[in-house]
Amino acid sequence: MERDFKKNYIEEQKMQAVQRQSRLAKIGIGNVAKSAPKASGNGAQSAHPNRADVQRALSSQRHVPEESVAASQRTVTIPTPRPAQRPAVPARPVKVQPPAAPRRPSAPVKSNEIPLKNPENISTKRSAGVNTAAKRVASPNTPEGRVNTNVSKAPAKRERRVSEEEKLFSKEITENDSRAMMFALTGRAEEPDNGGDVDIINIGMIPAPKKDKPEKGQKKSNVGKYIGRTFASIGSFLLFVIIVVFSSLFLVAHGPSTTVRDILVQSAMQASATKWVPYIFLPGETVDAIVEKSEEVVKDVISYEEYTEEQTHEEIEDKWANAKDGMIFETVNGSTYKAYVLLVKDPTRVFVGTSSENYSTAKNGKNVFQAAQKYSAVACINGGEFSDNGGMGSGAAPMGLTYSKGECVWNDGLKRTFIGFDKNNKLIVRETMTKAEADSLGIRDGVSFQNGNTLISREGDNIEVYYRDGNLGTAQRTAIGQCADGTVILIVTDGRSANSLGATPNDIIDLMISYGAVSAGMLDGGSSSTMFYEDYFNKYNYDKTKLDKYQLQGLVNNYKAFTEPRYIPTFFMVEGE
Repeated sequence: MERDFKKNYIEEQKMQAVQRQSRLAKIGIGNVAKSAPKASGNGAQSAHPNRADVQRALSSQRHVPEESVAASQRTVTIPTPRPAQRPAVPARPVKVQPPAAPRRPSAPVKSNEIPLKNPENISTKRSAGVNTAAKRVASPNTPEGRVNTNVSKAPAKRERRVSEEEKLFSKEITENDSRAMMFALTGRAEEPDNGGDVDIINIGMIPAPKKDKPEKGQKKSNVGKYIGRTFASIGSFLLFVIIVVFSSLFLVAHGPSTTVRDILVQSAMQASATKWVPYIFLPGETVDAIVEKSEEVVKDVISYEEYTEEQTHEEIEDKWANAKDGMIFETVNGSTYKAYVLLVKDPTRVFVGTSSENYSTAKNGKNVFQAAQKYSAVACINGGEFSDNGGMGSGAAPMGLTYSKGECVWNDGLKRTFIGFDKNNKLIVRETMTKAEADSLGIRDGVSFQNGNTLISREGDNIEVYYRDGNLGTAQRTAIGQCADGTVILIVTDGRSANSLGATPNDIIDLMISYGAVSAGMLDGGSSSTMFYEDYFNKYNYDKTKLDKYQLQGLVNNYKAFTEPRYIPTFFMVEGE
C-alpha cells in the first residue's frame, strides 16, 4: 500500500506542478514560490494547511473563468476630473465578493502523515511581484465619486488565488513524501542534506548528498587493495624479468654465435641445480654434443726437468720468509675470476676430514665452519662429490672411494677421479682408483669427484697437462695441487657475480702451473666451493667493514648462493702447527 501511495502521490505531484505553472503563466505571476507575498487576512487560511486543504485549494483552482482572467489583465483608466455641472451623487459602496467556498475532494486523503522534524525549513517563499491592483480600494477623490467596479472585482479574485497557492507551497510533508518527490524530480532516492525538506519549485536549491566518511572496515579493505596492488606490481615485474631472461636465452641458444651458446650450456651444467636448464632451449642431442665436446682433452707433455727448472727460474725471492702459520695466503685476479690461494709448506698437515664417523647412518653433512671446529683446523677447503639431486642434497655421504687418516671410510664402487695423498705425502691424481689399488699405493687421505678432473700429473720423467679447450664454462672452482718440493696448493675461486663470473678448467690449470704444481686435480665446485682460514682478516689486515657475515666467521671467498654455506661430507683440512 505504501508503495502504491508513493507512486500515486508522485504522479499527482507531477500533474499538479504542470497545471500550476500553466495557471501562473496565464495570470502573469511567474514563479509564485519566489515572488508571492505573505498571506494577508483577506480570507486567507493557515500558512501550513493539511493535505485536505491542499487538495481543496487545487480543486478550486482547476476551473478559472476566462472572464476573471481577462478582468485581471485589463488596464484601469481613470478619467480626468471635469467641473461639476450637477450636484455630486454620493459614491456607491464597492461590493467585494467573498472567496468561493472550496470544493470537497473527490477521494478521501489520508491525514495521518508524520510532520517533519524541521517544519521551519519548508519553503514558504512568496511572490513580491504580484499585481498590487488587487488590493486597491476606491478613493473619495475619484472623479464623480464613482469607482470602476471592474477594477475591484479582478483583484479580489487574484488575491484569493495567490493566497491558495501559497497554502499549497507551504504544505507540510512527511519524510516518505520528501523522498518520493526527490525521486520524481531528480531521479535520485537519497535523503537530501536538509533533513528531508524539498523545495518542489526550485529544485536547483537541493544540495548534493554529502559523502560519508569511510568506516574502519572500509579503511582495512582499502589497505588490502593497496597490498594486493603492490603484490600484483611485483608479480608483473618478476614475470617481465622472466620473460626477458627466457627470451634472451632462447635467442642466444638459437643465435649465430655457437661459442656463447656453448659457454652458457657448459656453465649451467657445472651446477646440480641448473643442469636441466639447457634442455629447455635446445634439443637433448645438441646439449649432449656440447657436453661431450667439453670433455675432450688436449694433453701437453713436458719433461720434468724442463718443467721444474722453468719454475725455479721464475721464483726470484723466498716467499716463505713472510709466511704466517706456515702458510702463504694470496689472491689472484684473472680475466673472469678472483682466486684465493693458500700455500701449505708442510704436506703432512693436510688430511681429509669427514662430517660423520659412520656415513651409512648419517643424515646431514657439515658446513666449513663446523668441520674446522670439529678438527680444530686452522684452514680447510671443501672435498669430494656427494649426491646432490637438483641442488637439494644434504651432504650426508660421499660418492666414490674415500680415505681419511689411513682408513677407507667409504667405498660404494663408483668409478671416479681420485685425488689423495699417499703415506709419503705425495699427491696422487688418477681417473680411476679401486680400493685394492689404493691400499697397494698406501693411500692415507683421498676423495673422489666425477670423471675427467685430472688437471696435472707426473708420469715418470714427464709432466702431463690435461687441457680442455672445448670446456669454456665458467663457475666457482675448488682445486688441490702439489709442487715438486711438496708444497700443497689450495685454490678456491669466486663465481656467479658481476666482478667474478668464474674460472674455466684451463684457468685453474694455468694458475696451478704458475705456482709450480706437478700434480693437481679438480674438486667439487659451484655452491660447494668454500675456503676457511682462521682469523685471516686480522693476520693480513683486511678492512672488516667490507666483509660479509660469513667472511667475518673465517670464510675467505665471497659466497654466492641463496642458502648458507653447503653441508658436505668431506674436506681437505690443514691442522695447526
